[in-house]
Amino acid sequence: MKPLTRFLTFLVSLLLISPAWAYTVYVTNQGENTISIIDGKAKKVLRTVKISQVKPHNAVLSQGNKWLYIANVGSGSVSVFDPAAETEVAVIAADKGTHGVTLTPDEKQLWTANVGADTVSVIDLASQKVIRSIKVGTKPMLVAFTPDGKKAYVSNGGSGDVYVVDTASGEVVKKLFAGKDAMGTVATPDGKTIWVTEGGDSIVSLIDTQKDEVVAELKVGADTHGIVLSKDGKRAYVTVRKEHLVAVVDVPSRTVIAKIPVSELPDIPDLSPDGKELWLTSRKAKAVDIIDTATNQKVATIPVGTTADPDPHGLVITK
Repeated sequence: MKPLTRFLTFLVSLLLISPAWAYTVYVTNQGENTISIIDGKAKKVLRTVKISQVKPHNAVLSQGNKWLYIANVGSGSVSVFDPAAETEVAVIAADKGTHGVTLTPDEKQLWTANVGADTVSVIDLASQKVIRSIKVGTKPMLVAFTPDGKKAYVSNGGSGDVYVVDTASGEVVKKLFAGKDAMGTVATPDGKTIWVTEGGDSIVSLIDTQKDEVVAELKVGADTHGIVLSKDGKRAYVTVRKEHLVAVVDVPSRTVIAKIPVSELPDIPDLSPDGKELWLTSRKAKAVDIIDTATNQKVATIPVGTTADPDPHGLVITK
């Protein structure tokens, strides 16, 4: 092979493999109103950026990682954060206790679960304004959509139920009893099932989206909270706060296949783009843990924040 050909082949190989490991992790530190920005490859905090709002909680990234939307539970607002410039560029008023933020599949709207108002705010992202307020159960936590965007599922931690909302009309079409402290809410890739954690009952409920019925309850561990599914939908990772572990659930068989010890009070998890690492916040350790998903072992802990009590909560990874 000629030298130039070898060089070009090397460059192409770099371009092909780089996306597999180059990624950024964003952590919301609600105790100090900052965002920790972590290099996923180097496992190093690059910067900690102050925002204008109070108690940044959960967060979500848009396609292409263009915008980071942050729910500010203390301010009842959403911060629009520019990852490229690493700065907050706008603030959208939502409602009291903005706890969770979820983009509709077409990314034209952002739905917020407002724990202090018992509402969901529907934000039009073109105008950056609330265009609808939907009354839901007590202490709504998060919203998950079916892949076609036709239905939204709202977990209500206070009333222990899940409201099914027709997204076109904004009407609540069904109320499903789930369990105490309903929180983590995610749809399977095929859209057939919604998984919901209920920490007060230490379970995960599975909702059939065709029937809109709870079809299974999985006993996972004391105080189930955050949840994320692998890209292929074969594994679910659930943080179990009172046992300081992550439960790994085999989705097809609906059985717990591993329990991974982590730092105290694990909260919100997310997967690296290649699925080889699971990252999660640990509020008691004031850090994030990293788990190797091949071995199901914790491999690193990275402190975050700049104060004595940053209280890291939300975590989201570029894809």
